[in-house]
Amino acid sequence: MRSTHRLALLVSAWCAVGVLAGCAPQTQSSLPVTSSTEQPATPEAKTSPPSCKGQQTTKQYATVEEQLQAAGGRACVPAFGGFGGKIAYPNLNPSIDVTITSSTTNYNNMPNLGSGTPILYIQLSISGATSFGQTLPAGGALVGAGIVPKQIYTAFGQASAFGFKQNLTPCYSRAGKSTYGGKLGGFGKLLEGQSAPSAATAVVEIYPGKQASLKC
Repeated sequence: MRSTHRLALLVSAWCAVGVLAGCAPQTQSSLPVTSSTEQPATPEAKTSPPSCKGQQTTKQYATVEEQLQAAGGRACVPAFGGFGGKIAYPNLNPSIDVTITSSTTNYNNMPNLGSGTPILYIQLSISGATSFGQTLPAGGALVGAGIVPKQIYTAFGQASAFGFKQNLTPCYSRAGKSTYGGKLGGFGKLLEGQSAPSAATAVVEIYPGKQASLKC
């Protein structure tokens, strides 16, 4: 499956209107930012995250094609701008293909979903219908020198299908430490129990500060 500009975080990407059956009401529940949007790179970072197998990198973004396994697993986030890592996703039926694209700039007119400037954009494009279960594997995290340990970050998302766009309920996560700087986990939990009746695209944007009341 090839998709460069039909891109779309894995973090609850399939909750668009008519895309996910059984989703909770998708109200935009944002809060005032509770920490500075100026996030310096953490000095603990010694190396950059490794690239995903088969990753393609340009000056504006990095992209990779993967398959989400029926048993669940960890999807690789293309290494770009000092960010990378893996995000856990729950079991699903059937297995599907996904294109994941990461960037640190809004190079293709993505929506501004939160307050301030995102540290990372993650775009997704899934190949077809699937249903997610309730078993989320342990491990997996978004990592990078641009993530400051102990600081809170908020993930905003917008999904698209059949020409309709739907903002997803944002959630926040507190960063821990990693070899590459900071790390953020828990985003894949938003896929538990969800189903997508067709192909869909989405974008997830990671903002500094607590801008939501829901914990990832």
